[in-house]
Amino acid sequence: MIKVKFLTLLREIVGEGAIETEKKETISLLIEHLCQKYGKKFSDAILEEKGSLKEHVKIFLNGKEVNSPDKRINEGDTILMFVPVAGG
Repeated sequence: MIKVKFLTLLREIVGEGAIETEKKETISLLIEHLCQKYGKKFSDAILEEKGSLKEHVKIFLNGKEVNSPDKRINEGDTILMFVPVAGG
């Protein structure tokens, strides 16, 4: 199992701050799984129309920012996902 934590907008969409889920091989496979589980609102929040991750979406794996959707996930890892909130 892995733990996925959500902050800001993603937390509102998912309806909770964290979930545990079966380990996926890569970040991109995890994102695909989460989009299927949480639907269009979640997908629209993190993905461009062509399916790539939006530039401003932040993903951390065990405290380190992930810059590649091909990053491998290991059993017991913790992933943090959020969309930064802009203020003015």
